[in-house]
Amino acid sequence: MNSLCPQTLAGVLTLTLFLSCSCADRACSTRHNLDFEYTDLRGDIAQWALPDTAYEGYAATRDTRRRHHGRSSLRLEQVDTAKHKWASFHQSLPDTVAAGREVELSGWVRTAGVTTGFADLYITVNNEEGRASYPSDAPNRGARGTTEWHRITLRRQIPDSASNIRIGGLLKGPGSAWFDDFEVRIDGQPLQDPMLPAPKTRLTRQEKRALREYVYPLKGCDPTDADSVELRVLGRMVGERPVVALGENSHGASEIFRMKERLIRYLASQQGFDQVAFEAGMAESSTLNGYIRRGSGTAKAGIFGLGMWIWDTHEVLSLVEWMRQRNIDGHPIRFRGVDMQSTDGAEALLRMALGKDATAVQWLDEIGPKLDKVLTYNNDNRARIDPQLAREIGQGLDAIETRIDPSVSDAHDRALLRQWITLIRQYLGLGEGPFWRDRCMAENLLWFREQYPNSRIVLWAHNGHISKADNRMGHWLQDRIGADYVNFGFTFYRGDCSIIVPDSEKLQHDVQTAPPGTLEYLLHQLDEPIFILDLRRMREERAPALAWINRMAFRHIGALKWEEEFWDKGFADQFDYMVYIDRVTPSHLLF
Repeated sequence: MNSLCPQTLAGVLTLTLFLSCSCADRACSTRHNLDFEYTDLRGDIAQWALPDTAYEGYAATRDTRRRHHGRSSLRLEQVDTAKHKWASFHQSLPDTVAAGREVELSGWVRTAGVTTGFADLYITVNNEEGRASYPSDAPNRGARGTTEWHRITLRRQIPDSASNIRIGGLLKGPGSAWFDDFEVRIDGQPLQDPMLPAPKTRLTRQEKRALREYVYPLKGCDPTDADSVELRVLGRMVGERPVVALGENSHGASEIFRMKERLIRYLASQQGFDQVAFEAGMAESSTLNGYIRRGSGTAKAGIFGLGMWIWDTHEVLSLVEWMRQRNIDGHPIRFRGVDMQSTDGAEALLRMALGKDATAVQWLDEIGPKLDKVLTYNNDNRARIDPQLAREIGQGLDAIETRIDPSVSDAHDRALLRQWITLIRQYLGLGEGPFWRDRCMAENLLWFREQYPNSRIVLWAHNGHISKADNRMGHWLQDRIGADYVNFGFTFYRGDCSIIVPDSEKLQHDVQTAPPGTLEYLLHQLDEPIFILDLRRMREERAPALAWINRMAFRHIGALKWEEEFWDKGFADQFDYMVYIDRVTPSHLLF
């Protein structure tokens, strides 16, 4: 047997250390990064969801000076006392690994200047009681004051039906806390934490060529170009399906809005779609539908009446005026809303219809003030419903519902009034959790389908809502109508959007150019400014590119600007088609 001389052995050890460190530099990571050793290509700690400093007032950083093990730890520090009183970092464990089993989370924690709060670990399931329950204080909980490294261990039996199983750490109040060397055991066995390959940052010529087999270039976003030959591919993509959803990964990108109008015009004129349903209040949308169908009121008044600034744009106005003209030309098309975050519109429509029924009006007068008080938000911006007020409102709604049949003769009008009552009941469920709204929006769209069974509907909403991921609106729609539901997710590489930024009065801001390690960064390499990617056909043909597409993080923002815009994964599993736009500009606001 040959032996290595000391010089050779030293060289091997040096090379091993270099390869280990360079892997971190190239954003390699283990699946869970439990020791906080690895960063992504942007320098953030990999695999963990970190707090947004601008909104929460806490910063999470990688610290290479204070560590219990390895090269680094995670440091959580309050940097703005005017914002939230606590913050956390977390990651999810797969249901298949943890559901029905005992989960043990242990880790080393150190603190400095934690004078009024504490630092601790946590395990939660099913979004139970909301994030606001995580920092609840208890005697001797966690680490307090200024401490050296010490180990904290939690154990929890996870129910068989559990989902969204999260582990992580938190800090409440001022000061700093360091977290390191986590370990997870499932029924006593260490959780496997294999090394993952570095994120893909380059498409080879062969990969580009293979991907272009599923790419349909589009020459622009001009909605007046709706009869273009290049859009005929929509006929095959949509087929006879009655519900088509068009998403958006930002609520303020002009090109996305204009492209959606272009697709809607084609689907209406060539495919017979006659209803457009928005992520907007269902009752509040009635006024805008009145303008589109009959010319009552004005377009701007109807748009402003939706009560959501993201739709108060010239782009939405363009769509509305086109829909109005289509009705004038004898091609009926309706505007709908599917949301339920307000009761004002439903209450007003009930009063209008039942105004001659003194008993119904009396009940409406009683529940009105209670509706103003029943919903509150805590410091974590989580909805809370007062249970006693909710019961009293529910009893009033029961009484009002008994007045519909004797007061309203038309069957369709009676069904509509019952739906307004349903909206109020849905509103009373907003405290049920973050996905309650998605489920209700799906139910409301399906109600329209029942009322108009021969109609075809285009749904306009955020990517996160139309997605087929668990508990999203798209998931519930697919669960109920299966292949009759098809969705288009939208994304972009760079640009500016109309978006809210903390401590800024203006609404138009730049957003992140897609960095290496993201899906949009790779798609930019195709050098196609606008295209549709046929993910459905890729799934049918088992295209190899699906594997890397689903591994890549993609942009997910809405009306608020976040530090971390690229956190979601699995685009090809969530959507049937992707509309990619290389560069976007802010939507043009009406105010």
